[in-house]
Amino acid sequence: MTISPMPFSVYLISSVYEHSRKQHVEQLMHSFPGITQVEAIYPSRTRIPFFAQLKEQSKLRVGRCLRDGEIGLILTSRNIWRDILKKAKNDEEHFLILESDSKIINIHILEAHFSKVIPDYDMFFWGAWFGHLRLLRSKKRQLQDKYFIGEPLRNAVACTYGYSINRKAASCLLKATNRIAYPVDEFKKYLKPGQLRWGAVVPELISVHDVPSTIQPNTDKMMEKIWIFVLDIRNYFLKRKTMLFIDIFFNQYII
Repeated sequence: MTISPMPFSVYLISSVYEHSRKQHVEQLMHSFPGITQVEAIYPSRTRIPFFAQLKEQSKLRVGRCLRDGEIGLILTSRNIWRDILKKAKNDEEHFLILESDSKIINIHILEAHFSKVIPDYDMFFWGAWFGHLRLLRSKKRQLQDKYFIGEPLRNAVACTYGYSINRKAASCLLKATNRIAYPVDEFKKYLKPGQLRWGAVVPELISVHDVPSTIQPNTDKMMEKIWIFVLDIRNYFLKRKTMLFIDIFFNQYII
């Protein structure tokens, strides 16, 4: 069976050393003909000039040394963002970026709606924070069936296993990560509010396979679930607080 190329460009971050993810990578390559594979940078296998200094500088800026894998992902992502600046034909074109553990939940909806969704956003999360991302109620609208899109709650945006960006976003990300500080997926810490038009879909159209992380040490699954539960509660009240402020402002100054 021949699969037609997607109407958008796709990058896949993977490595020949990630043997446990080989099958997932092959599935993604089959799903996205013409996908551009980008070799992940592993500091343990690739010489990085001034690597020790980069780690020390990250500690001075954020209070801890970034892990080797975190620095490698920043450098790999920057390579992709530079390539997007070269290849983008216009300001609206989006490029989808995946990782070797990315899992496509519904490729048909992704393909059908990708081009319709992207004109309103500079950066769109087709999956984020392992399914715990939340949308602002005031910006939420139905995409299809159970899927909704809109502006995400800023504090709930994390992870890089399924996002797309345009030329403007690629440029902003390159400037913001010119000095290594935060992990690449902590966008809220190095991108200013309003700098880019963020969008997201819930539930996720792209998730992750349950495989060991190549960046962070493996954590206790129960503790991880408890931590995510606590963050979910925090984000719920942050969302309620935001909506309360909007209601007060509207009633006080608009009506």
